[in-house]
Amino acid sequence: MNRRFPPIFAAAALTFGCTRVPGAEPAAPPATPYLSGVLQVGRWGVGPIRAGVYFESPRIRELFPGAVVRDDVIRISHDETMAVITVEQDGQRLLEIDDGTRNAPGTDDPMIGQVRAVGGPVRAPGGETLNLGWKAARFDLSQCEIGSDHDANAVVCARPGDGQVTYVFTVPGWDSEEVPPASLLRAKAYLSQIVWTPPPPDRSRKSPR
Repeated sequence: MNRRFPPIFAAAALTFGCTRVPGAEPAAPPATPYLSGVLQVGRWGVGPIRAGVYFESPRIRELFPGAVVRDDVIRISHDETMAVITVEQDGQRLLEIDDGTRNAPGTDDPMIGQVRAVGGPVRAPGGETLNLGWKAARFDLSQCEIGSDHDANAVVCARPGDGQVTYVFTVPGWDSEEVPPASLLRAKAYLSQIVWTPPPPDRSRKSPR
């Protein structure tokens, strides 16, 4: 299953005409296997991962030949778990890849769900990097909601017009279903995950493995 994001991000994906903060999204890089260096996240995907990639660890190993790729199960709430594929390189976890909710068109093969960048040299569309502070990220609270399940007590945000890429801020010590006050976010919050959600598959085309 996909982890659930609040409804605000559906609106974010449909809002256009807003200037990106802090910078313009670069063009999508070639979908070639990742070896080292910056792992770019954009509307198009995460590094070599694109919409339609199958949820299969052998396929992910092809895209990350220098990494340790494992099938795993993580807990997302007190009574619920989900299957993921993890990608670790140089002793650091880079990605958690969710099992998607859809099969590839015309097949029984599962497709990937959300891809979470959780460590390493990750860069979001506007140049944001992991561990960036709330103030430096320049989000407005109107672009954010409190998280749920695996993201409980975290603040999840999206730029206007860009709901496919979301930003998860950890707020140390916060334990509430309400969004923390701006003063606390400025003092403590930091970017702990950058998440890409694949668009719905094009049913007229066969998905690439």
